[in-house]
This record gives sequence, C-alpha cells and structure tokens, in this order.
Amino acid sequence: MYVCGISVSSGLPLTPVADTCRSARHALSLIATARPKAFITTIAREVHRQTVQAANAQSPPPVHPPGLARARAEILRVLDVLVEKMPGDMAELLVEVMDIIMYCLDPSVLKKKGLQECFPCICRFATVSYCNNSHRIAVEARAGRLALYDIRTGKSQTIQGHKGPITALAFAPDGRYLATFSEPEHRLAFWQMNTSLLGSLGMLNSAPQLRCVKVLDTPPLPLAPVPSVPALSTPATIMNLRPTRLIWTTNRAIIVMAPDGREQRYQV
Repeated sequence: MYVCGISVSSGLPLTPVADTCRSARHALSLIATARPKAFITTIAREVHRQTVQAANAQSPPPVHPPGLARARAEILRVLDVLVEKMPGDMAELLVEVMDIIMYCLDPSVLKKKGLQECFPCICRFATVSYCNNSHRIAVEARAGRLALYDIRTGKSQTIQGHKGPITALAFAPDGRYLATFSEPEHRLAFWQMNTSLLGSLGMLNSAPQLRCVKVLDTPPLPLAPVPSVPALSTPATIMNLRPTRLIWTTNRAIIVMAPDGREQRYQV
C-alpha cells in the first residue's frame, strides 16, 4: 500500500513515517465523508490553481511534484468512496469531480483503457458519458450547461445546452453525435461533434467542439420512486439518482428510457 508516496506494509510495527501517513489517510477519509462538498470544491480549486500555474510556468517542472500530485491515487480512492456512499452530493458537483479525475488519472492510460475501466464508479451517473472513438467525456455542468473534456489535448469546454437542467446524456456509438436530455424542459437535443483537424487537435481555444443540429420536444415521463438516499437537496440530484437513460440503438437512433422502463424512440 502506498500513502502520500510512502510504502506502508500491513505488518506491525509501523515506522514513524508510515504511521503518520496512515493517520493522514484516515483523517483525509474522515474529512471527505464529513464534508463531501467542501472537500470536492477545495480539491477542485487546488487542481485549477496548479493547472493554471503549470500552463503559465516558464521554467522546467520541479523534480519533486507538489503534494497534490503525489496524492493522486489517494484522492481517487476517496472519490470512489464518496460516489459510492454519497451519490447525491457528488451528483451536484459532477464537473468539479471530473476536473479532479482528469487531473489524477494518467491521460495515456485513460485514452487506452477508457473511463469505464479507469474509474468505473463515475459512469453510474446518467449525466456522464465517455466516447471511445474521440476520447471525449461529456458531463452535465448545472443550469443546463454541458462540459466537454478532450483527453488528447487536456482541454475542456463548457456550452449552454438547455434552459433546464440536463438529466441524461450519451454519445452515439461512432462518436459523431451527442444526445442531451432535459426532463424538466421535456426536450431532447442532438449535437454534432467537431471532427475538423483544428478542432480535434485543440489548436484553437475558441473552436467549438460541438454544435446543436436538432432539438425535439418530448412528452412528460412517468416518475418512479426515489431510492433511499440521504438528504437530496435539488431536483437535478433526484433525477441523477432516479435517472432517465439515453440508449443509442444505432449511430442515428436513440431510446429515451424512463425510470419505469417505458421507451420513447427518436432519430437524429
């Protein structure tokens, strides 16, 4: 086992350094589970700060990485626990959670194995989707916004997708389209991915990575009982835990599946 970059064996007695690391690991877990939202937002801010600092640095990277970088494996472990035990809190902070995941995971491994294998627990949310073909991740970003991450370039982009909260999204099998659904808005939108050279390589920061090509009004869906979870605070959180799912049957046909199993079929 490795904690804070130090090897900790399961046998006793522990060295003073190993014992300190074990205590720090336990304290981190207690803080995260006691104040999950504060923990996520704090780590996400530090990730953003270090990312900006690295991008603006004129000198070579330091020989010894900062503490946050050394703790990547431990942070992922805590995130896994939070998603499992407190999915409602994590559903409200999916963009911050994804920012942390993208910082902690090795991009080359993520590109090779995919999000489902590298960090499967985050894929339980209906508002997170990964495309194997384009190596992009789409995440609901609150207030009808959509965040798109490009693993190859490390860049992300936020786009206003709906007036109401996005409650489900999914990439088409070939990665050409992304579907987003807003249950409160009763609207399904189809987005075409940018496959141009400049857009795919991230050579232009302002280059849009997707554009809306079709919007459909949908009938209201029947509600299903909300699972037993602690303290749900927003309608978007409830829908994340009692989700409507988007299921592509072909590269241009999709099913909107309600929580009770009823289906509505649409085409791009």
